[in-house]
Amino acid sequence: MNLRLDIRTKILLLLLANVFMFKKMSIYEHLILATIFSLIVFIFFNQYRALRIYAIYLLFTLYELFLAKVGSLGFIDNLVLFSSLLFKTVYFPICAGMVLVGSSKVSELITFLRKIKLSNSVIIVLAVVFRFFPVMLADYSMIKNSLKIKGVGNSPFYYFRHPLKFMEYVFVPYVIISTNIANELSISCLCRGIEHKGKASSIQVLKFKITDYLFMIFLVKLVVFVFIFKI
Repeated sequence: MNLRLDIRTKILLLLLANVFMFKKMSIYEHLILATIFSLIVFIFFNQYRALRIYAIYLLFTLYELFLAKVGSLGFIDNLVLFSSLLFKTVYFPICAGMVLVGSSKVSELITFLRKIKLSNSVIIVLAVVFRFFPVMLADYSMIKNSLKIKGVGNSPFYYFRHPLKFMEYVFVPYVIISTNIANELSISCLCRGIEHKGKASSIQVLKFKITDYLFMIFLVKLVVFVFIFKI
């Protein structure tokens, strides 16, 4: 069972992740910090996804350290190194975003946004965006599972060998479904009474727990080590 953090603690983590993204680091320093963020995902969100994204990070890092120095493969080598640069640049925000979006409720976000006195129009937009990508991923998974039941896409690299079938069976239905997601989420937010002009009430209570205080102390120490002692 994953430990839970208050949504304000997770937003603080996301802000620090974006700051770390612009910090100049060596490969080994970046690896240490990436390991820490992967452990945060492992503890506070999902173990399988943490291991999977960290494995991708390690593959890119190993390629930079060893394979790229053995010999150049021209265009392929440049493509892999460019992909590695992009992935590792946004790795910290990705990990923090996974923890925030994957382990938080919309009601928690709405309660937090109301506490900081944002307008209802901004709250609606942020609430829809907050749930848009998880719903898209869930719909994509449902499409793939339904196709596997019909015997389509069961073999590895099936869609790489049949790109037109990917367009027909996956991409087109996915686009059609995604066009309705935003409308459905907007209606869901309106049903929660976001447009109500009076003082809003909520059963959702935001409260810091001992886990949040310990985690924020850890974040302070991490900032000190990164910017002062330089890990």
